Amino acid sequence: MKHLALPADVWECIAVFLPWRDLYPLISVNRALYHIVLDARYREIHWDKVDRFMTKTLVRLRTPSIASRVRRLHIRAWFLEYLIRKEALTPHSYVASSQRWVTRYFRLPPRIAPSTGGKSSPAGDILESMTQAVRLMTHVTEYSFEWRDLSPTPRTVRFLSTARAAFGVSLRKLTLHAQLDNFSTLLSTVDFENLEELELFMDHDNVVSPRSADLLRDTIAPFVNHFRRSIGSLLISSASKVDLSPLFEALDQMPHLHKFVGRFAFDAAHLSDPRGLVKILRTNSETLTGVEIGWSFAAASDEEHQPISTWGAFSAAVVAEPSALGNLRSLKIPVLQTFDVTLTCLRRSANTLTSLCLVDNFLREQDLVDLVQVFAHRPFDAGLQTLYIGLVELTVETLDLLANQIPGLQSLGLVLTPATVSAISHRESEYASVSLFCEALVGRSYTDWKLYNLGIWEKRFIDTPVSMSEELRLMQHLLRCIPSLQTFKGQPKYVGSTCCAWSSNS
Repeated sequence: MKHLALPADVWECIAVFLPWRDLYPLISVNRALYHIVLDARYREIHWDKVDRFMTKTLVRLRTPSIASRVRRLHIRAWFLEYLIRKEALTPHSYVASSQRWVTRYFRLPPRIAPSTGGKSSPAGDILESMTQAVRLMTHVTEYSFEWRDLSPTPRTVRFLSTARAAFGVSLRKLTLHAQLDNFSTLLSTVDFENLEELELFMDHDNVVSPRSADLLRDTIAPFVNHFRRSIGSLLISSASKVDLSPLFEALDQMPHLHKFVGRFAFDAAHLSDPRGLVKILRTNSETLTGVEIGWSFAAASDEEHQPISTWGAFSAAVVAEPSALGNLRSLKIPVLQTFDVTLTCLRRSANTLTSLCLVDNFLREQDLVDLVQVFAHRPFDAGLQTLYIGLVELTVETLDLLANQIPGLQSLGLVLTPATVSAISHRESEYASVSLFCEALVGRSYTDWKLYNLGIWEKRFIDTPVSMSEELRLMQHLLRCIPSLQTFKGQPKYVGSTCCAWSSNS
């Protein structure tokens, strides 16, 4: 029988359903699978440590047909500085041995082979080989670089410049991690033409440089403003001791900005004047559809007397600006200075919001009622599809309220206090409390509720799929009355044994 050749796009559809361990052996079946396997293998590259896996990959990436398949490149450059420092503290015999290891596993071409005259080093040879590979990556769309403690040597800068030349046209997303003092060097090597997403992480530093404000105002702000007409998503996060106010004041309006994420400490030391942050929300209010504001606890002061909080000033400035936080589809933010103030701002997006996360605060029963009423006027559209909140207490009335007033909710995340989790989880010492809650749920069946995903966390405002035993037990119990549930914390649901003592005797 003559072999029937399938089109390449059909093979791509088939490959989607195969795990990598089953897909890789098919590389020699035909040309279509050959390219599918190689694309899957080299689509995303991580360089964060030197091991045999990295060395083998790096050898192959110096082949143009392989390097051109890379779409996402992530580099954590700390391992190069680690090698450099280790070489400085070890005898020459160790360095020579390391050079032989690099030569053996990297198979470096003659022009960059390690020298035996002491002018080369394993770290330098690895960086040179990385430079050669990056030069061939002409289709990278996402690039992240963590500077960490890497010294800004000419060879390092040449490597960074190679990245700019290789994917200067193709790049769409850029992520940079560095201490503030290194941003001047780093930003001079990343001038891309068509950037759409920009993420800047200012890492922890031990001291605040006298020129920090100038770096923010005269270096970082102009860099961001350079992409103002193309950028659609901007993230600024800081664990630095620097005051970010000059940066926000210097940022221009971005006509296509649809998502803004800011994570830093709201206090007099790290954000002395939050009006610049509010200005970003105001000047881009016509295009912004997603906003995430949160605290960066890594930036918290170690001093005995903590700096004065500026969260109240930020809350007041947001309320005073009617266009801020308006017409959003997605919002993640801590509760503002008061819950009434928070509701005032939420009403600005009452007709458009589909995803809401209120973090770092536990709502009382009346707070939840008032929150639901903000969106209860939308029974005929999808309304809120994702809700993530903290609750002081979880009762069957809470479930009744959510199921009746937000029937289109697809994902619900609840952060509960330890006392609440203890009261409704299975513990013999609290058998009476367990019985009351479980018996109240027996008569409930939310068959019209479209809830697909449920997550419960004990006192943890962290969206992690990991579940403690009591959290899982509670989610399994709620599954009994919410038949539409398919996932717990985004993972396939696990239906185990009954979780309440009363059910074993029913």
